[in-house]
Amino acid sequence: HLSIRRQRQMCIRDRLNIMEKVMGSSWRHSFIKPIFIIVTFCIFSAGAICNAIGSKKDMILIPAGPFKMGSSDKDILWAAKRFHSESLDWYRDETPLHEVTLPAFKIDKFLVTVRDYEIYRQEKGKAAPREHGNARFNQPRQPIVALPWKEARDYCLWAKKRLPTEREWEKAARGTDARYYPWGNEADPLNTNIRGKGDIYRYSNPVGAMPENASPYGVMDLAGNVWEWTEDWYQPHPGNQYDNDLYGEQFKVMKGGSWNSNLDLARGSVRGKAFPDDIKNYIGFRCVATN
Repeated sequence: HLSIRRQRQMCIRDRLNIMEKVMGSSWRHSFIKPIFIIVTFCIFSAGAICNAIGSKKDMILIPAGPFKMGSSDKDILWAAKRFHSESLDWYRDETPLHEVTLPAFKIDKFLVTVRDYEIYRQEKGKAAPREHGNARFNQPRQPIVALPWKEARDYCLWAKKRLPTEREWEKAARGTDARYYPWGNEADPLNTNIRGKGDIYRYSNPVGAMPENASPYGVMDLAGNVWEWTEDWYQPHPGNQYDNDLYGEQFKVMKGGSWNSNLDLARGSVRGKAFPDDIKNYIGFRCVATN
């Protein structure tokens, strides 16, 4: 497939450039060049870096069945106390805790990266995204950001996938035990990339760089790093009994929190929201596929 071939070519080019910086330009003409090429291919073919991160082989199966979605009154009281929140109203849209049954689906293990999107952009003749020239957000393995909802959806459709529903995203992040975070219920800021000095990243981190930030199914970066677009409009959960003027078809739900938000917002039940046309350097996305 053309996109996979281009992605591999870009990866090989990156690896060669790295070796040239380390050894000097003369390495290309020396007898050790074949050795380094072989070693490089062995190292990177063993991992996921030289593969298309957004390819279907890097998707994780989420099995069919029920899970617990949302938050109970006890859960939001815990969050308000733990994060010293002034009002429970900030959490009301997460309620109630309710059971949802989903068919099996597959979700990208990693967020869509700058490299993934560049392949798509070149094939489709798309204009460069806003942060294309910004070194804080344009490294190949960082998540692509600053795309409006429709552009994220179009990428997923091009890849023969789609954006996840809020339900699918939350099951992938929380498993079946209604945990607060992908790794469990402990509010540990060192497990993810959020605002503050607890982690080593000032902005978004390369996908999969924090192994602690894995869900029960092995999906990476579902807490912090960047918010993630979902397919759904911001509507009340079934059984929610609180009025909210923001419900309707004006905001899309985004999930997961980001490098620019606190650990409270990285909980899997939190319901972020954004206008579909918003272009923010803290919003990215991943795709899903029907199994």
